[in-house]
Amino acid sequence: MKVHIITASVAVMALMTACNNTDSSKTSENKDTAVVVTTDKMDKMVTVKTVEVTPVVKTKFETKYPKATEVQWTKYEAVPMDLDWELTGWPALDTMDYAAKYTIDNTDYWTWYTPEGEWIATVSTINVAGVPDAVNKTLQSQFEGYTVTSVNKENDKNRTAYEIKMEKGEDKMKALIDEKGNIMKKKGKENGVKVKEKNI
Repeated sequence: MKVHIITASVAVMALMTACNNTDSSKTSENKDTAVVVTTDKMDKMVTVKTVEVTPVVKTKFETKYPKATEVQWTKYEAVPMDLDWELTGWPALDTMDYAAKYTIDNTDYWTWYTPEGEWIATVSTINVAGVPDAVNKTLQSQFEGYTVTSVNKENDKNRTAYEIKMEKGEDKMKALIDEKGNIMKKKGKENGVKVKEKNI
């Protein structure tokens, strides 16, 4: 499996080098081109190709995120490894949807758009110290003894919430908590028992 991961990395680097050698303007800053990397479930097959980002998506993105740097466009398959799409409750991504990975003020972001330029959602990885006081109080009262391993701040048209991954010994838990500290969803394993709750 490691060989395939290395192969994918080499293929991506070769593609980026080729783009840079032919036209220096076609770097990750070029918001018109997406690099698409697809793999099967076992990391056995890797395909790397470029596709055009629709002008409406480019315009909507640049208007919403004018300070974005290091922008890399990919297709819908690109989801941050620590993001649980099921937990977000967002609609299933379509094969034509676009994802932009970028940086603003030294923070990494992911944003998804439909081909028509409709914004789906934005996610950023933050430090646990960056969560609102209400969320922190919920963590202390409802998940006592757990250690937070990652926090994603999630925005869509309807809300801002925090997807928090935690562990306590053998127990592992993911919780989606809104800005007011309400637990929207949680799932994981406590004392060897699977837990899955939805409060919205």
